[in-house]
Amino acid sequence: MLEKLGDTKFDAVCDCSKLKRAVPGYQATVRFEEGVRRCVDYILAHPELQQEDQEFDAWCDRVIEALEAAKAKI
Repeated sequence: MLEKLGDTKFDAVCDCSKLKRAVPGYQATVRFEEGVRRCVDYILAHPELQQEDQEFDAWCDRVIEALEAAKAKI
């Protein structure tokens, strides 16, 4: 189980058991922070990956709206 403590409102605890069942023997070799830095560097180095995707943006908006509606019902 990974634990992320930081400056967020809530600390996050990630249960990786489902991933470990799906990919037996997998062992991360790069820390999360380093992986994020590599991803950002890669995207910044490839302008073709920086194009706006209106269909994906619309999907994200629908997901956020659904989550907000679900939270309002709780």
